[in-house]
Amino acid sequence: MKTLRIVIILWLLGATPAKAASFGGVEEWYLYPSLQYFTWEEFSNGSRLLKESGVLAGFGAAVHINLLRTESVGDLMLRGRGELFGGVADYDGLTTGATLGLEELPVKTGTDYFGAKQEADVGWRFPVAPVAIEPFAGLGYRWWLRSIRNSSTRDNSGNLVRVQGYDEWWQTVYTRLGVRGSHPVGRELKMFAEGGAKYPLYSRNEADFPGVGNVILEPGGAWSGFAEVGFRYRSFRQSFYYEGFRFSQSPTVRVGKGVGLLQPKSDSDIFGITVGWAFR
Repeated sequence: MKTLRIVIILWLLGATPAKAASFGGVEEWYLYPSLQYFTWEEFSNGSRLLKESGVLAGFGAAVHINLLRTESVGDLMLRGRGELFGGVADYDGLTTGATLGLEELPVKTGTDYFGAKQEADVGWRFPVAPVAIEPFAGLGYRWWLRSIRNSSTRDNSGNLVRVQGYDEWWQTVYTRLGVRGSHPVGRELKMFAEGGAKYPLYSRNEADFPGVGNVILEPGGAWSGFAEVGFRYRSFRQSFYYEGFRFSQSPTVRVGKGVGLLQPKSDSDIFGITVGWAFR
């Protein structure tokens, strides 16, 4: 009997955590279109070389999965998101004299953008009534095509000069660190917000410069911020968000005798809105 009692006690001790912790499954998944005001700026020695700005449109999907649900200490959450985006931005800057055989001249044109991003975060959601707080960490991957259109400008003598555009293919892998929270307001309305910082772990720009060909530039990283605030009412979901990217100047790549190319210090800021529909 003594042995039986020991076996029963050990079984209860082992069964209690298994009962208290379980796989929670998919808590939410939704689709959304988005509109974003996008800016891209490049700098050299503190002076701005160019600025691109415009409205980009996007479409994305997101899922929130409860990996481990507990009764009292919180939940282990996995959140993933994927998005396509594209549009046209206005280019206001300078020509690249090294690749055109000209001095740097002011030029205005358009830049076509198309790209995608994927993000995945893991966080621990603490129940702190009446809100839930979730510190998280994750990774993101973003790629985009940046195609500067052909244009024309005038040189210092007033002569009309044709300026040839070129294409760039950007890729960046970045980490995200932040905290999010949610607060139910009644039975059908929930407010949510998140914020944090991101850092590019690796970035690459493959540029097809006129007269030179493909050149691979690898700018460094710098910290930037991100934030989102919104609400969900029944299945309707809306949010406003900000996302920044910061890249430091790349090393110079030699492409010919006395000619070197580099990616200048570059900043991107995105202010957007999403209007989505949740299916769970």
